[in-house]
Amino acid sequence: MPIDERWDEMGPSDWEAFASAWVEELRVACDSCDSNVGESVVMMNFTARPEHQWRFICASVHFADTDEELGHIAAGPMEHLMSRHGANYIDIVEAQAAADPKFARMLRGVWKDLMSDEVWQRIQILKARYSTSAESSP
Repeated sequence: MPIDERWDEMGPSDWEAFASAWVEELRVACDSCDSNVGESVVMMNFTARPEHQWRFICASVHFADTDEELGHIAAGPMEHLMSRHGANYIDIVEAQAAADPKFARMLRGVWKDLMSDEVWQRIQILKARYSTSAESSP
């Protein structure tokens, strides 16, 4: 799918509101809800520039409160970004994991999907590093 330039019109507060709405939608897990935020997230994964996807991921992690919510971020937007742009983002992901324990915890839910072997190996190292440190914390 081609890049949809409408995503470029969103400012930082728009991305935060979008991420907050998606995490809230995850919390209510309502099949009959009128919200289409989840569908918009899927479209964003395919049509937004990677830097916008990254902004959304970081904001979503900020708003997530549970491992289940972090798992949705990992298995959705994070896997998608790393599968398509992992070589360009793995250094940033490593730095973010070192700086943000919640982000590092989110990485436990990432699966290989279409990632290159090199990117996946580095993700696995992060998962092991931060799973061990999280389990040994009081």
